[in-house]
Amino acid sequence: MGQSITTPLSLTLDHWQDVRNRANNQSLEIKKKKWVTLCTTEWPALDLGWPKEGTFNLDLISQVKSRVFTQGHQGHPDQIPYIVTWEDLASDPPVWVAPFSPPKLPLRSLPEATPKVLPPGDSPLIDLLTEEPPPYHPQPSPEEKEDHEGPTPTAPSGPSPMVGRLRGRRELPTPRDSSNIFPLRQTGGPHGQYQYWPFSASDLYNWKTHNPSFSDDPIALTSLIESILVTHQPTWDDCQQLLQILLTSEEKQKVLLEARKNVPGDDGRPTQLPNLINEAFPLTRPDWDYATDAGRNHLRLYRQLLIAGLHGAGRRPTNLAQVRQTIQGSEETPTAFLERLKEAYRRYTPFDPDNEGQKGNVSMAFIWQSAPDIRTKLQRLDNLQDYTLADLLKEAEKIFNKRETPEEREERYRKMQEERDLKFREELDKREREKDRRRDRELSKILATVVQTGQQKDRAGRERERSRPRVDRDQCAYCKEKGHWVRDCPKRPPNSRRSANQAPQLLALDED
Repeated sequence: MGQSITTPLSLTLDHWQDVRNRANNQSLEIKKKKWVTLCTTEWPALDLGWPKEGTFNLDLISQVKSRVFTQGHQGHPDQIPYIVTWEDLASDPPVWVAPFSPPKLPLRSLPEATPKVLPPGDSPLIDLLTEEPPPYHPQPSPEEKEDHEGPTPTAPSGPSPMVGRLRGRRELPTPRDSSNIFPLRQTGGPHGQYQYWPFSASDLYNWKTHNPSFSDDPIALTSLIESILVTHQPTWDDCQQLLQILLTSEEKQKVLLEARKNVPGDDGRPTQLPNLINEAFPLTRPDWDYATDAGRNHLRLYRQLLIAGLHGAGRRPTNLAQVRQTIQGSEETPTAFLERLKEAYRRYTPFDPDNEGQKGNVSMAFIWQSAPDIRTKLQRLDNLQDYTLADLLKEAEKIFNKRETPEEREERYRKMQEERDLKFREELDKREREKDRRRDRELSKILATVVQTGQQKDRAGRERERSRPRVDRDQCAYCKEKGHWVRDCPKRPPNSRRSANQAPQLLALDED
């Protein structure tokens, strides 16, 4: 069973409670999952040499810290608590970090009168720690060589990046020693020559991979290219390589066209003269020498025009329909929604949402395009016209934070369903009772009618019997004489007597 390798990252995870206490002592809050993500993914992607297993090297920590604290789109304010905690662990290491901290070399004292183990002064050997990287400059004259020889200066004028990388393995340089690696930079030679370093493939890959395309988000990519042009001071070839990597051919042509529209004339306003445009912003490789003042001035103007072209090409035609389609999500915070709404204004309109003249439009869009519950409550605010965008955001945050949890919402829906079911059953019972009462009333009416009709018939029969005279057994009902019945009464008419005694005759079809 093999032994696990201890790394700075695994060491911090094993003592996570101590790491968190360190952060809490500085009023910082850190999460273990993001701690691992930053150490293994985000910081190595900065291409500053940060290892995935972490490090307690103050040099690397300072470089990452300077990148994290960068202002604008290149900065990472959410990573500040983590890099500050790393720096605290490295600068003031606890007991469990001390064995893994890089050793601090003692300061070298001035050499005494001891024999130097060095080659003689006329030796052609090169000291890699003090010599400038190629291409080498012409050898100085003997007078200049004597002026620059002697004791080591206390404040050297900016060593090259190669020197910084070589010294980084032997001593702890300040962040300034290794954070200014530009394609074009003045070296510390005797004549102050400019040294050129092209963009590395990893830089270009990271810029291409970790940033949106120009068509998707022109503002973000314009900010990135602008920061590169300002800080790295690239040459004409570097600018073409940068545009070739980060832009499509159509986007590049549009940027170049917009840049050529901003070439200043003699009066400072944009000119239309082709010779001045081609001189200031050529489309083919010019013969600008960055080692001369004229060449550097041409490059400086070219970069300024290129930035203006990026801003001009990034402007899109006004499309307020896209702004209206920016609707707050059901679980989206009001702050995130407002940022997305402002980004839509910047992307699809020529208006600046932070401008005072646009605050009213942004406020109305924020109200009407918020989530339904937030929109309803914002519309009911008293003196709504007096609320600023910051006030509306604060009210929306209050409403959002007072929202019920999914469990509370489910419980409320369950109670509402129970109330609806109970009300429905009560209504159904009420209808059944009303129906029964109506049927009972109808049956009562029918029964009363039947009883009343029967009583009337009985009364009529009794009255009829009462009005008709009674006859005895041997008394005739016709003549009222006794001794015979009505059928044998001699006083009855003959026809009636015969018809009563004879059976009825039937008439056949063939008889007349």
